[in-house]
Amino acid sequence: MEWPSSCICLLTYNRLEYAERTLRSALDNLHYSGELRVHIADDGTSEEYREQLKELAGGYAHVVGVGVSNSERRGYGANYNLAMQTIHAHSSIILPLEDDWQLLRPFDLDPLVLALGEATFGCIRLGYLSFTQPLQGRLVIANNLIWLLFDPDSDEPHVFAGHPRLETIDWEKTVGPWPEGHDPNTTEFVVCHNVDARQGVVWPMSLLVAGGGLFVHIGAWEAGEGRVFPRVETTV
Repeated sequence: MEWPSSCICLLTYNRLEYAERTLRSALDNLHYSGELRVHIADDGTSEEYREQLKELAGGYAHVVGVGVSNSERRGYGANYNLAMQTIHAHSSIILPLEDDWQLLRPFDLDPLVLALGEATFGCIRLGYLSFTQPLQGRLVIANNLIWLLFDPDSDEPHVFAGHPRLETIDWEKTVGPWPEGHDPNTTEFVVCHNVDARQGVVWPMSLLVAGGGLFVHIGAWEAGEGRVFPRVETTV
């Protein structure tokens, strides 16, 4: 088969140690049979900062290209939107990755991309499940794997959000541009209330465990916080 081009989008600002740790863990551990690119989406740190991250990513033989954007302190939403304007020109699968999430072990993207190609959903959550209100869903099968397809009407607003995720370009275009000018701590929350951002979101039950084991938040991990093992309400 012809594998679609995929891109890791590192969303970052002014924390080089974390950003390098995040990027290195992803490139050391992710396997993908197709073309893999990296985009450094910086919100206005410095040219030197961006060049260091670009050099790091470009040092991996399996990375075919590294892009860079600078949203010049216009905030999370503007940083995300500017990066996607470039990424959508060459990649149809995107892994948005904030600069404080470490990938702990080898992980194969191939089964996820194959499932996305069946077009039954457009966004795969890759972190552990966390929520404060009932997050409901039903089980579906794609690429011979079991997935938890979240109910867009769940009481928990964070249906798509919560840690790294793999998305198709079509899903991102349906959700549309992220709001700009908001406090960075509330931008994602605003997107979560977008009806389109709550559609076609899954969690890979066949590949991950609810309490984590794949990506971890660096700050929480270093602080020794335990992983979350939530209750998940499902219908089959």
